[in-house]
Amino acid sequence: MKQIFLLTALSFSLLAAAQSNSDHNHNPDKCEFDHFYQESLEDPQALEEIKAAEQSIFEIAQNFKLENALQKNAGTNTIVYTIPVVVHVVYATQADNISVRQIEDGLRVLNEDYQRLNADASQTRSIFQGVASDMQIEFKLAKKDPQGNCTDGITRTQSSTSLSGTESAKIVKWNQERYLNIWVTRHVSNTTPQDPGGYTLGYSFFPRTNKVSGDGVILRHDQMGTIGTAAGNNSDGRTLTHEVGHYLALHHPFSGSCTGMGGANPVGLLGNAAQGDYCDDTPPVAQSNFGCNFGINSCSNDSPDLVDQIENYMDYADCPNMFTEDQKARVHAVLSSSSLRGTLVSVSNRTFTGLTSPPPCTPIAMVEAEKEVVCTNDTVQFYDISEEGDPTSWNWSFPGGTPATSTLENPTVVYANPGTYNVSLTVTNSAGTDNVTYTDLIHVKNSANPFFTTTWTESFENGTIPQVMTAVDGGDGSTFQPYTNGGSHQNMALILPRANNSLGELDELISPAINTANGNDLNLFFDFAFAATANDNEDQLEVYVSRDCGDTWIRRRFYSGGRLRTVANTSGNFVPTAAGDWATETINFNAYIGPNPILIKFVFENGGGNNFYIDNIRFGEGTDVSIEEYNAADMAIYPNPSRGQLKLSLSDLQDRDLQLSIVDLSGKSVFEMDLHSEGPSLDQELNLDLNSGIYLVQLRGENTSLVEKLIIE
Repeated sequence: MKQIFLLTALSFSLLAAAQSNSDHNHNPDKCEFDHFYQESLEDPQALEEIKAAEQSIFEIAQNFKLENALQKNAGTNTIVYTIPVVVHVVYATQADNISVRQIEDGLRVLNEDYQRLNADASQTRSIFQGVASDMQIEFKLAKKDPQGNCTDGITRTQSSTSLSGTESAKIVKWNQERYLNIWVTRHVSNTTPQDPGGYTLGYSFFPRTNKVSGDGVILRHDQMGTIGTAAGNNSDGRTLTHEVGHYLALHHPFSGSCTGMGGANPVGLLGNAAQGDYCDDTPPVAQSNFGCNFGINSCSNDSPDLVDQIENYMDYADCPNMFTEDQKARVHAVLSSSSLRGTLVSVSNRTFTGLTSPPPCTPIAMVEAEKEVVCTNDTVQFYDISEEGDPTSWNWSFPGGTPATSTLENPTVVYANPGTYNVSLTVTNSAGTDNVTYTDLIHVKNSANPFFTTTWTESFENGTIPQVMTAVDGGDGSTFQPYTNGGSHQNMALILPRANNSLGELDELISPAINTANGNDLNLFFDFAFAATANDNEDQLEVYVSRDCGDTWIRRRFYSGGRLRTVANTSGNFVPTAAGDWATETINFNAYIGPNPILIKFVFENGGGNNFYIDNIRFGEGTDVSIEEYNAADMAIYPNPSRGQLKLSLSDLQDRDLQLSIVDLSGKSVFEMDLHSEGPSLDQELNLDLNSGIYLVQLRGENTSLVEKLIIE
């Protein structure tokens, strides 16, 4: 389908690192740009290319500095360079197949940052306001593909390579002289030898005369923009801003450390005359910054104007809001050089990529609902996310909704009655018309008369999923379905079969609306059975609750690894045949007793294992065999065992501020960090440099005390 846009090189390691059995901790590396830059220097041909590029950029930038200063004094604020972008969405399942709305939002953030139109520009400290720069660059999705066909600048390719996000995920590549290629995947793997398979957010490459095959940016989809999969992920969209900076030859401000020749970054190719990041208006920085410490002066600079410029997009701090004039000079030097990125922004290329006089393209009708599971009388926002061409007229159909039809681009609809409803859209422009119908898109729960008894039991013995429950397919056509002769205590159960379940697929099972107002000692009980096929399977089950009919979900429990596997690994078709093949879980819900009905959601992710079964779901008053609610926080670590790259998943947090520590078996602390959660759930990725062995992961808070064993291989 479509086209994509340009971003720059760099990979963000997850948010923590510890030295092996070290007596102190250090800041984590967020970006692998320096590694790839150094790796290129080990190749004689690449070394000469990069030295020539750095010399050329340095010399041209000196001339641009004066020109940019004159433009700034004259109040010039016009677009100088336009970069055509193509975004390649490489998705394992529909969960990764982000919408055009989210892609456009990512482009919005990128353009605001590069034109200094970002809302937080006013937060640049006065000492740096004088050097803060409008880069005078805009990024636009291409309107013609390399063959001259219509496009909206987006392509979509389904591939399991999205789950690893290495160079192999760059399946589709458009001419890298003419397009900024951005690949969007579920994960991005760190490819450095010392950190195989590490967690990263993205990476890109330095401009060279002979461009590398994967020239462009690869980015995790939850870092694209601020909506869709990036919403609630602490993403401000600035990963892309940073990566594009590297793509356009910007270094980190901490390159070369305080002297300009030290640290991990291999600067100094041009000698001491051009140290550090080759920018005079970015003060020397000892190492990458994190958080927002506005008082930090890591190189003990004498002048108050030379404190660390933590506002700079090319550092790692949490409050970036600026580029500098010298950074602008380097970027403009790159874009003015025909041997580097000059072809990209040429007048002829704007015509080639369709940015000038874009051709009319017939739209492909596509719909996005703000939410698909709602309660009666809820309002649902619908969006036209049609691709290829831009519609000029819309005809919507909403059976069971009010209004039942609409000609607005993005209408809102209210559903008064419980049930499952279709949605249709016809879009038209001067090039043609297209239509689409989404069957059973909207699921409406009965909140006016919510289902509740103290003895609710659902064992699926009728051989169907009752209408009050909802099974949501993740996109591969296979979801929860009834299964005979496999129940936990009777004949029937629900199965999520592995046969047609795509790797990485997310399938959901959602309860009816449940009234808890007069409940006492309320608990959720359910049985499940699961077998892995191999030790490295990454299947997982999560249980969520919603107090607002699905607007927001709170994770209550997380199961993976040994917590999920109820029997030994088997490569055959797993069917539970004995009571011991099942596990029974109890989750206390007293904290969710209130006037509004709740929804409960089970989410299973296929990580390569066997069939998953769930049965005998009960909710109501009963014996609570779970941990007490005041200490009900739950911690899961995976993968475990691990090589050091892992995720910490926390649920049911009563505390927002927590202390995480890892100790070895002698009791020595080898890693510590403070955590802050905005809500009752938190996912924290860690990149630990620890010796092989057994450790204890401890989480402490005012109302929290948890310990889990961690094995480092």
